[in-house]
Amino acid sequence: MTNPVANEDQFAAEAEVRAMWDEAATRAARDHCAQLWRVGHGSDVPLEVEPHFDDAMDAWMSNYLFKAAARDPVRPRFVRNFMPGHRWNGAAVPDARMGGDNPDNCYRLAGIAHGGRYRITGKVINACPAHISFTLVENWGTSITTQTVEIPGIDVGDDGGFAITIDDQPAAGRRNHMTTNPRVKFLFVRDSMMDWERETPLILAIERIDAPAVSPMSFEQRLEEALRRAREEVPLYYWFFRLSAGHAINSMPPPLRTASVGGLVTQASSLGRLHLEDDQAVIIRFDPAGAAYNSLQLAMWWYRSVDAHRLQSGLSATQAAPGGDGLITTVVSARDPGIANWVQTDGLRDLLPMIRWQGLPDRVQGGGPVHWLDIVPFDQVDAHLPDDIARLSREERLAQIDARRGAWSRRINS
Repeated sequence: MTNPVANEDQFAAEAEVRAMWDEAATRAARDHCAQLWRVGHGSDVPLEVEPHFDDAMDAWMSNYLFKAAARDPVRPRFVRNFMPGHRWNGAAVPDARMGGDNPDNCYRLAGIAHGGRYRITGKVINACPAHISFTLVENWGTSITTQTVEIPGIDVGDDGGFAITIDDQPAAGRRNHMTTNPRVKFLFVRDSMMDWERETPLILAIERIDAPAVSPMSFEQRLEEALRRAREEVPLYYWFFRLSAGHAINSMPPPLRTASVGGLVTQASSLGRLHLEDDQAVIIRFDPAGAAYNSLQLAMWWYRSVDAHRLQSGLSATQAAPGGDGLITTVVSARDPGIANWVQTDGLRDLLPMIRWQGLPDRVQGGGPVHWLDIVPFDQVDAHLPDDIARLSREERLAQIDARRGAWSRRINS
């Protein structure tokens, strides 16, 4: 395959982000954001995550710099964001994970302005991602949503091609159309991939098709806004963090529909909080519920994903081995329990798990979005697992992790 993200717009945006990091104002804003996060967390920070704080703050700032690179609504371009640090195109790309990022997603943003007319063209190549959403958002934190269209749901041609129009007028019968309001800032795209070995992000392009009355935003204008928004939105994302960390330890309440808290309109999520000692494990079972996309992922205390590109720190419904009852049974632990659906903690005791169901059907399937959580002694895990649970030898585990890393590399480098 040819990686659809490996394009000149993306490479230029990454070069801009590196240049933004060279600015003294960026370093000052990063340090101010770190101070704000410190004040918010106070004395409740687990000692084990202290060494990760500076990396998390760097990633926080990088995320907003990538948004700055995408911000210009006069000359819009799609820019990938929320990725772990990596190298490609001969250069380093900084880590930009934050806010409970989902490693199954390819996140892209493009600047949009009310009054502008835009055309997005896209094409499915190889296997289509399990679920794709296009959302107009009103803030840099992408939590205030105006409108969402999704695949499945929009018209796609037999060749995999499609177009979406965006302007300030109602659809009035137009298919694949989105309507802006005066507060819109970005078009936010999520390609949610359950099968890393086959599914590929869409080919996407955006053009402004009217004649804008204003000039393109300068590098300085976009950077200044990014640094301001990064400071302003620490409270917003601390609130998102508390959606998980505010729960009782070793609990995971029932799913909630996320439209009311800044998530997708067809999504439900279960957010929890874990503290596992080395001699403990948590068994999490969940029903895929007919969702187009479904997964369990772990985030660390600073609300960024555990390294899914090198560990099995999460499983999609496709990556997991299902049970005979149609449920997915996973074991979250530091040590290998010998089952296929092991979710690795990377040695972290304090974790924030999230189960996502996206593209839920109109009619409830199975038990609907539901899950069960049990904390058990590690040496008693087998007694709590179904008889048909898929098991792996040490050699099979190494092959499983190696295949996972290869599938991730395909997403980045192919």
